Amino acid sequence: MAKKSVSNVWSQPGSPLYIEVRRQIAEAIRSGEWRPGDSLPSEKMLCERFGVSIGTLRKAVDELTASGVLVRQQGRGTFVARHSQDRYLFSFFHLVGRDGHKEYPEVRFLSLRTIEADDFASHALAVNIGSPLFNISNLLSLRGEVTSVDDIYLPTALFPGLTEERLRTRKTTLYQMYQDEFGISVVRTSERVRGCATTRSQARLLKTTPGAPLLQIIRCAYSFHDQPVELRNSYVNTQYCEYQPDPYVHEHN
Repeated sequence: MAKKSVSNVWSQPGSPLYIEVRRQIAEAIRSGEWRPGDSLPSEKMLCERFGVSIGTLRKAVDELTASGVLVRQQGRGTFVARHSQDRYLFSFFHLVGRDGHKEYPEVRFLSLRTIEADDFASHALAVNIGSPLFNISNLLSLRGEVTSVDDIYLPTALFPGLTEERLRTRKTTLYQMYQDEFGISVVRTSERVRGCATTRSQARLLKTTPGAPLLQIIRCAYSFHDQPVELRNSYVNTQYCEYQPDPYVHEHN
C-alpha cells in the first residue's frame, strides 16, 4: 500500500501529529477500509503509511483504544472494535439492580413510527427542524420487573430500510444492528439525567401511577467525527433499579 503522508498538518503550530494520525485511522474505519473485527496492519506498516514515529502512532492508537474504537488482544494485535452484548452492557447501559448487580435487560419492542424533528431533537441530532426521524419505543425489564421506557430517535437518512420487522426480530443490541446492517459505529455517548413525572401512557407500561417520579436519562450517541446518530430518552422507574454512573462502569469494563 502506498505511503500516505500527514505532512499537511506538520506546518500547523501546536498541532500534535498523533491527533492527525488518530483522525486518519478513524476515517479509514469509517470509510470501510478496516471493518469491525478486522485486524489493523502492523505498527511498522502504519508508521510507514502515516510517516510518523512509533511513539506518535502508539499515542494515536492508545487514544482510539481508550475511546472504544479499537481493542487490543494480547498476543494477537489490535482490532477494530465490534459491538456485542457485553460491550453494550459495560460501556453504554448504566442501569443496575438495587443490589448493584449489572445484567443485560430484557427488551420488548413496542413501536416504530416516523415523526418530524422538533427543536430539541434537531439540535441533538444536527438535523433541520422538521426533518424525518424514526421513533422507536422499547420497554426494558430487569429480573422480570419493568424498569424503563425508551424513546429512541434516529435520522431516517442514516438508516434507510429500517422496518418494524427488523426491529422486532433482531437478535443483537441496537448498536450492533446499527453497525452490522447500516455501517454506523457508535464510538461514544453522552448522558445527562433529570427528574420528571410519569405520564398516563408511561404509567400503564411501568405499572405505576400518573405523576409518580421518574428518572429521565437523555443520551446522545455519536459515530466518528462526533456525528450524532441517535437520541434516546429513557424514563426509569427506580423502584427496582438504580443509575450507576461511568466510574463504576469503567472499573468493571
